[in-house]
Amino acid sequence: MAKSPQTPLSRTARLLDLVPYLSSHQGIELLTLAQDFDVSQSQMIADLTTLWMCGLPGYTPLELMDLSFDSGFVTIHNAETLARPRTLNDEESIALLLGLDLVIESLPQERTDLKTSAMELVGKLSARTSIPAKLSAIPAMPGSVRSLIESALLKKSALKIVYHSSYSDTISTRLVVPLELRVEGGHEYVWALCHSAHATRVFRLDRIQSAEVAPLPSAQPMDVAHAQGAMIPYTIRIHSRPREVMERFSLDKDSLDQDLQLTSYSREWIRRSVLASAGSVEIVGPDDLAQEVAAAARAILKEYIGK
Repeated sequence: MAKSPQTPLSRTARLLDLVPYLSSHQGIELLTLAQDFDVSQSQMIADLTTLWMCGLPGYTPLELMDLSFDSGFVTIHNAETLARPRTLNDEESIALLLGLDLVIESLPQERTDLKTSAMELVGKLSARTSIPAKLSAIPAMPGSVRSLIESALLKKSALKIVYHSSYSDTISTRLVVPLELRVEGGHEYVWALCHSAHATRVFRLDRIQSAEVAPLPSAQPMDVAHAQGAMIPYTIRIHSRPREVMERFSLDKDSLDQDLQLTSYSREWIRRSVLASAGSVEIVGPDDLAQEVAAAARAILKEYIGK
């Protein structure tokens, strides 16, 4: 009798089924077990040998499956230990929640019963851990946007993007020519010539809400070497919490005892960074920027005191 064809997926499914089956059929004959799973006896021995290296996290001899089948009969000696409910750590909970999210997204729309069951599992798992239920394994940026950016890089073509700036909390439409993709600090960025700003700008990919191919302006393309944008000079004075200030402004420890002359591409970033320092940093110059920060601080204070 011909046996079922073996694939990595079918073998994985069989290994998952073997453990509960053996737990309820202790001492089953090896030949009978192979027949029940419609595989050859040699294949079943290979599967059982693989199970020897499986078990609970920790994966020491105390957690691995204790199988015996040399006699021609198969027994799991620590079945009760493996079946005992256990507490999941945060890493295991995150893996399960992300896996359930993928399952929910892949289910057909008409299978509301399965979606409901999966959502109930998500809720129960989240309630038993410190992990929020709203974890998603789906990329924040649509694949179509990434594909357009990669194509524009190859063809040196322009894109019209809708971008959310976290500095100013605004959404704007930009005409850009992508130059390079980079990964920094766990996020993906695209370096691009921004015709809207007439300078080179950096855009975080997951903040690009949409993108479409656009014609280049009729004017001559900007020279990358001369399109870096005007740097904004400013001076700050540190009053407290030097470690936090060092991280926020990317400073060296040796320079903290003096007024620091720095530069930035974004006036909005300077203003927000000083405000976020909550009195630890004073902006000394230029005067107009210092006045902007003072006015913003007064407006925030007014919201708090309700006047």
